[in-house]
Amino acid sequence: MASSPHRRMLAAGAALTGALTGGLVLLPPAIASAHSLDSSTLSVRVGEDAVDTTVTVALQTLDEALGTAWTAATDVDSYAEAVTAYVDEHLTVTGADGAAWTETYTAVTGESVEGIDSVSVEVTLDPGGADPSSFTLVYDGVIEADPTHEAVVVLTDAAGDISTAGVLTATDDSLRIGEAASTGIADMVGYGLHHVLEGADHLLFLLTLLLVAPLVAVAGRWQRREGLAPTLRRVLAVVTAFTVGHSLTLIASALGWVSVPGTPVEVLIAASVGVAAVHAMRPLVRGGEVLIAGGFGLVHGLAFAGILTDLGLDGAASVPSLLAFNVGVESAQLLTVALMFPSLYLASRTRWYPAVRLTGAAVALAAATGWALDRLGVLANPLAGVEGALIAHPWVLVAGSAVVATCCWMADRQVPSRPAGSTRDEVVARPAR
Repeated sequence: MASSPHRRMLAAGAALTGALTGGLVLLPPAIASAHSLDSSTLSVRVGEDAVDTTVTVALQTLDEALGTAWTAATDVDSYAEAVTAYVDEHLTVTGADGAAWTETYTAVTGESVEGIDSVSVEVTLDPGGADPSSFTLVYDGVIEADPTHEAVVVLTDAAGDISTAGVLTATDDSLRIGEAASTGIADMVGYGLHHVLEGADHLLFLLTLLLVAPLVAVAGRWQRREGLAPTLRRVLAVVTAFTVGHSLTLIASALGWVSVPGTPVEVLIAASVGVAAVHAMRPLVRGGEVLIAGGFGLVHGLAFAGILTDLGLDGAASVPSLLAFNVGVESAQLLTVALMFPSLYLASRTRWYPAVRLTGAAVALAAATGWALDRLGVLANPLAGVEGALIAHPWVLVAGSAVVATCCWMADRQVPSRPAGSTRDEVVARPAR
């Protein structure tokens, strides 16, 4: 067991983490993820004589903003005309001479990405003989009803170069498109960061693997790993394996080298959380958390690439945006580890950690089952409300973990030490000498 001063330091660290959440939660929200309920996408493609645009919005977002019930509809045609009329009302494009361009709506389609049902409206913009590469785009769809909503504009110019041209907000709903567009690298870092932080499945997968980072599998049972340094090395191994796995498929998919349908990927991500949960209950194999992180990281990378594809950021021209997005993903991982690891490690130094570990694994397994059934179309996820609440208030989870860890530590001090030679779970696993 860790020394008393060491444990006191860990307790102070966990308590400080909880206290910091009170201030952090007051910070204004950062830029929304590129594919979420909080942002829409306008994919603008400049041609020789016209400009094609695809407006993509989550159905739930439209329902909340307009008071409709399109999410429950099974046929896109039942609301296609109404959605088209709404987009037409809130989209205006004018040329460099100030003349409005003619808008022709050609198709309305539905799609589901990572469990979010969305609708896409295709519109062709006719410049009337003017230069199609220079215009001003004004769009306030959903934004006019929800000032926190944002619309990401992705531009493909006449040369085929792709970039994030800008973000439309309640304070600035117009964007000037010229011959040169901004790269939007900082925006892409933000999209990657918030895509992970707003994706419960990616976060739960990582957290479930972290549950056993302070432990080691011995004879098919979990035992406490002695020392902070070996535990940190195990955390580094898990995060590195996950990073390598998802980076490989993110790059391969975003550059068009591999293509996998969205539904199987989403189901496999749910399965990855379930496998990690079972492993946390009873080790599947020694060091299995690293193998799980690396193997299923390949699947998560396909999902990460899906957001870039949805933005139109695929192909060699998007390499800078791809790298920036991946930096955001890695930043989210490191932030998650930094906020949660102190609490997990402190709790793992106590005799109460088996209960914490098993409870966390059971929650992860239940969530994975709900996601899998929902993504297979068997039934709606019964935990969707809880998931949404936690994603909306992540600091509750961070603070709650710190409180639980502190309580475990304080309760452990009141109980006599377990006799030497005990065979219960999570006794100290001494390193070989």
